[in-house]
Amino acid sequence: MKRASFRKTLVFLILLSLICGCGIGRRFFGKKVQDNPPDVMAKEGIEQLKKKDYLEAADTFTKIKDRYPYSEEATVAQLKLADTLYYNRKFDEAAAAYREFEKLHPSNKAIPYVIYREALCYFRQRPTVDRDQTPTEKAMEEFRRLQKKYPKSEYASRAEKFKQRCLEDMAAHEFYVAEFYYKTRHFPSALDRFQALSQEYPDYKPEEVKRYIIDTQFNIDHPEQVEGFFSKLFDARW
Repeated sequence: MKRASFRKTLVFLILLSLICGCGIGRRFFGKKVQDNPPDVMAKEGIEQLKKKDYLEAADTFTKIKDRYPYSEEATVAQLKLADTLYYNRKFDEAAAAYREFEKLHPSNKAIPYVIYREALCYFRQRPTVDRDQTPTEKAMEEFRRLQKKYPKSEYASRAEKFKQRCLEDMAAHEFYVAEFYYKTRHFPSALDRFQALSQEYPDYKPEEVKRYIIDTQFNIDHPEQVEGFFSKLFDARW
């Protein structure tokens, strides 16, 4: 019995050694596939990004970060991951990724680009002028920060046209709100808005804003005439 058991064990060991030496053994016993060097992987990820294979690109850049965390390519991969989110229109996640990159690498030469991209994340989420303009305001804040901190950067000059769009949107929003107050006869609130609009955005419809200010002030100073006008309006026979 002992000899039979020994022979079975010996046969098992021989078979095991044979299996481990062939492709089946490598597959079943999990021999690790060798990764490409980080520079090769980085090139692959950039090519995937150019081809709009965003999921593949994100996977490649994540592998670089995880497997080669202290390489130069890991820094590039972190930035390109943010770009991947941006191109995939995940603007909130992209903005957070750009902020994180700036926090971890404040002296990196790519920081002007990073701030520019973060500003664009907010810019791409601008609402219509009748809605809250917080994304527009955040975009403006980042464009201004870029131009103040890196005035000679090519991205600072690129930011100018986007700043103008932000200014137009914010001015249009203020005009929309002021006109709403005027039409609903909340004249003090309308006057405050029109006056602020005139001071903060002097180039936005200056003549129309001026007429509104004069008319609104008149309505505040002569409430009895306003009431009389509306009374006659509703008493009229149509």
